[in-house]
Amino acid sequence: PTSDEEKQKSLEEFMPEYTGVTCLMGCANVPFMRGICFPSSATSKCHACYYPTKVPKDKVKEEEDNADKDKYEMVFQIYFPSPIERPDTWRTLTPDEAKAECQELAKKLREDGWDEQFLAPLESQSLKGVLRVGLRSREALDVWHVGGGSEDGSVGVGRAVLLGDAAHPPVPYIGQGAQMAMEDAGTLSLLLGHFCPMDGDGDATIIDLSKFQDAMDVYEKLRVPRTKAVLGSSVQLGKTQQKRADSMLYNAWREFSIKAQVWAYGTLPVMRPGAAFNYHAKVEEALKELETTL
Repeated sequence: PTSDEEKQKSLEEFMPEYTGVTCLMGCANVPFMRGICFPSSATSKCHACYYPTKVPKDKVKEEEDNADKDKYEMVFQIYFPSPIERPDTWRTLTPDEAKAECQELAKKLREDGWDEQFLAPLESQSLKGVLRVGLRSREALDVWHVGGGSEDGSVGVGRAVLLGDAAHPPVPYIGQGAQMAMEDAGTLSLLLGHFCPMDGDGDATIIDLSKFQDAMDVYEKLRVPRTKAVLGSSVQLGKTQQKRADSMLYNAWREFSIKAQVWAYGTLPVMRPGAAFNYHAKVEEALKELETTL
């Protein structure tokens, strides 16, 4: 094969694959609904996530005052099977497109018996920011950098480092993609500051890259297992949600399970690893451990 063919084959190997699920998401200014909701439909095999955005304090009084509840924006994410990915996904729909698609979906969900509160955002005149997203996924990479591997610090190729979705494209079921990217960036910044200091003369454009590989070793040691665990949980939660839509019996059991977990823990335990994490402390621990081995 030619060099171009090899390059194309390599790109295809790492290209995220379409999961067979499309998501229609957006928001609308509708009356306040209780907190996050996860409705599902055993008829159309749809499942969804709804949650209200926080109202600015200058627009509403204390929540228990029940004032101006219509100022809440309800965000919706509705997932439905779609065997073939449409080529025009991953873009904001025009107002006319959004209205047509959301009304068509609302009609189907109403026929399925969905509560009107879940259909209100789809039929609202305030509908905005509607996206159609074909969900894609692939295994997270184990190596997130190129260059900087030789003992003397020289490289045969330019240095590059991956972070965020480029290293670990997520599915959105627990909403941790952006947080993982911020953790990546914070960890990378701390490690480059430690291993690759700026030029001694204070020139901010020149840094010492002789220990770039050391920085990358620690970066990948910290971030690869962390992102695999959190985003793997997102994949599993997505499968659970789809099973709820496929089986009324499983859905009834899952409803009971969710209520029990929230009662016991205040939230779903699968959500906790995302929030209860201090990347700064993890970097410090890794550097101290490295010092003891030298």
